[in-house]
Amino acid sequence: MDMFSSSNSEEDAKTAGLMGMNRGSLSFVSQMGYPKFSYCISDVDSTGVLLLGNANVPWLNPLNYTPLVQISVPLPYFDRVAYSIQLEGIRVGSKVLPLPKSVFEPDHTGAGQTMVDSGTQFTFLMGPVYTALRTEFLEQTKRVLRVLDEPDFMFQGVMDLCYRVGLNQTTLPVLPLVSLMFRGAEMEVSGERLLYRVPGETRGRDGVYCFTFANSDLLGQEAFVIGNHHQQNVWVEFDIENLRVGFGAVRCDLARQRLGMGH
Repeated sequence: MDMFSSSNSEEDAKTAGLMGMNRGSLSFVSQMGYPKFSYCISDVDSTGVLLLGNANVPWLNPLNYTPLVQISVPLPYFDRVAYSIQLEGIRVGSKVLPLPKSVFEPDHTGAGQTMVDSGTQFTFLMGPVYTALRTEFLEQTKRVLRVLDEPDFMFQGVMDLCYRVGLNQTTLPVLPLVSLMFRGAEMEVSGERLLYRVPGETRGRDGVYCFTFANSDLLGQEAFVIGNHHQQNVWVEFDIENLRVGFGAVRCDLARQRLGMGH
């Protein structure tokens, strides 16, 4: 029997971690024997959805699936209880970053896996990949965004690409779409999900916004991590039985209403 629950977007991430939703034998989903679970993280002004078991949601558009990455032997830097998938490339606007697929693959120690993690706020990329993305995003936005020229400013100690945006601006300028290209699926990051307004930081009549991708080297973690900020308004299904993860764009507030969970 399906089970439903909901919370706001930030609490969704915390709840998922506290409930033990990973692939370990002691996790909540493993102990309960659920073949799959799904969630949808909404923006900060709404509530999200967590659905345990098979999702009976005929109104949901077909999901794009990517296989879970399995390894048979323990490796020192590979987290085997995480939901790992294979990132194969990144596209900014219409340009695919000129990087070999090998830079996205785990090495012989397990370093470099790609994890879908609702408990991490932003998305972290391994150094060479982050540098390439940062350079291309700067190039494509140089006419519409003003870089915060403060080399010592780094939000949360890891986010080093920040901008000044006028406090009187009600919307951000048009920004290039960033697509995370997985094996068989893509996740598109656009608009306000690309920049995060840093609370309490102003420069004259400007607010400070930071790029929502960061360098995992600064995090001290040798992995790619897809955080909850980039999962907002995405239906994410963890199909444990069939060893795959599905993604699909959806308005989480509307999904919650259609599931009969209120407004």
